[in-house]
Amino acid sequence: MRNYKALKAASKVSVNKQAAAEAVYNADGSVKTHEVQEELQVVKKCYNSDTGEAAADSVRAYSLSEVKSEIDRCKAEVAKQQADQAEWEALETDLKAL
Repeated sequence: MRNYKALKAASKVSVNKQAAAEAVYNADGSVKTHEVQEELQVVKKCYNSDTGEAAADSVRAYSLSEVKSEIDRCKAEVAKQQADQAEWEALETDLKAL
């Protein structure tokens, strides 16, 4: 999430764990049980840009696997950027040697 640390420091974003009940049904359509699942949420404060008044908060659900995938994607991008940098540095060294 872009700017999470800055938004958190400014108390503009918070994390929340919300319980959500989901019904499990029998073959005849009757409710068998209610399963309670926890949803991990990021709650971001929103404001009306014209008036500065508070608007309804933005709530986005995340799973830990989704966050882990984003971390892995960022790490792969960093590795690619470092490889690209090494290629450019090698070219620079060769050009300076002329």
